[in-house]
Amino acid sequence: MKTGNRSILVALGVVVILALFALFAMHGSPDNLHVIVDGETMAGVPAAGFAFGGVIVGLAIAFFALVVVSLILAGVSIFVMLILVAMFFALLAPLLLPLVLVVGLVMLFKRKNANQPI
Repeated sequence: MKTGNRSILVALGVVVILALFALFAMHGSPDNLHVIVDGETMAGVPAAGFAFGGVIVGLAIAFFALVVVSLILAGVSIFVMLILVAMFFALLAPLLLPLVLVVGLVMLFKRKNANQPI
């Protein structure tokens, strides 16, 4: 199957699935195909159009809500990681300070040329 035909088939499948969601939104039985819009009952093709449009708008809103929530969670997780790293170094600093002082003094006294400035 060519790529163009495959993408058309996928698009048609998506449209059919959305149409089925719209049908289920209208309670799915042939004698009960109606949608209430602004207090008025609509039946037939206009009702199916409104239900189909409502399903598409609902899916678009859900997609954008998921994008916003994922961005918020990513930002919060980065913030929490920075806090944990800062806490780790704050707890580790008193233990590393004597080690850093000893290593610095050893490096100071083990220089090759004693006349070199620090």
